Amino acid sequence: MSRPPVDAVLLDSDPELRRAVVGGDGLDARAAMQAIVTWAASGSRREDLLRRSRFPLEGDMLAFLVVNQLAYRGATRPTELADAVHTGRSNLSKVVRRLEEAGLVGRMVNPDDGRETMIALTRDGRAVAARIVAASEEDFAGALAEWSVAERERFEDLLIRLVRDLDHRVEGEIQRVAGVPWQESSSRWDPRPGG
Repeated sequence: MSRPPVDAVLLDSDPELRRAVVGGDGLDARAAMQAIVTWAASGSRREDLLRRSRFPLEGDMLAFLVVNQLAYRGATRPTELADAVHTGRSNLSKVVRRLEEAGLVGRMVNPDDGRETMIALTRDGRAVAARIVAASEEDFAGALAEWSVAERERFEDLLIRLVRDLDHRVEGEIQRVAGVPWQESSSRWDPRPGG
């Protein structure tokens, strides 16, 4: 049964209705975080990284996202990988097959549970993943070029604190979804060339 057509809701040109609910008065921390997250997840950003990293499966965005996730996660269970790239398990199987045929990923037994399979990057896949990360970090390197070491370290410390505190508040959901280990890093992040 078809639904009846809906008439458009016409609004007057009240300035209040045109303004954003968050960030309408300018760039604050909330609007800044939303802007970075939206930009990082945008189709145009992802297509740019796919192109700049010379991803071998030209135009295969889902395969690109899988390799990108594996760059940060390491070997991962298929269900977690499917969730991370917003696809179903059966579709992920097709993507993994394409990546296997290209020699970028393989399967291994989960050492913690011998009944499970995990997906991991091959050596060639790791080289492709490194190109993706390098292409992404070129943009950050330019943005941080004028920052002092102390400013970069303070930013990193506060960002990590925010993630840990927020993750605690949402009962580990960030760590579960991101799949990134939470132990202290042995090095500082410096995306600048030679950093």
